[in-house]
Amino acid sequence: MATVNLPIFPLPVFLLSKGVTRLRIFEKRYLKMVAHAMKNDGFIVLPYGKAEKVSDMPTGSWVEIVNFDQGEDGLLLIDVQCKCLVDIHLMTQDKDKLHHGDVSIKKHWSDSGEDNTADQLADSLNKAFDENTELTALYRQAYFSQDSWVVARWLELLPVNIDEKRLFVEPGSFGAAKEFLQNIILLE
Repeated sequence: MATVNLPIFPLPVFLLSKGVTRLRIFEKRYLKMVAHAMKNDGFIVLPYGKAEKVSDMPTGSWVEIVNFDQGEDGLLLIDVQCKCLVDIHLMTQDKDKLHHGDVSIKKHWSDSGEDNTADQLADSLNKAFDENTELTALYRQAYFSQDSWVVARWLELLPVNIDEKRLFVEPGSFGAAKEFLQNIILLE
């Protein structure tokens, strides 16, 4: 695929393929981003920590808006789903201080859907979904029998530093990601 230029939303949010999250939109530049995303190809959620420079982040999540609503406080609420990870090659900023980037699709293990074995991680994630109605409402379909989907959702949900999560955006990192999660979740 050729390079595409898309708006970028820097957030302390980590999303992998098929991951869904709800965002509250209130700044003018991000309202502009949502309008662009609705007409075009979505936008990029760029996971970053507060101490980092936005321009230093090489990988983001290409998301599309799957639902929107207005919160009780009057703010726009959008649910976005990650289509894929992208490499960011060039980032600019427009007059409204909205970032834009030239991006290309990045291969990732969560896109393969190869591993279809259920295990204790899947059971514990299923339990977490059962106990959290907001989380269950975000996902129209759950794939608890697909290891890559389960591992990706746990990585997104765990309150672990984004720098640690970034270790698992490379194509060959699935085994390490699964082992990382088993050490945290199953040893509690």
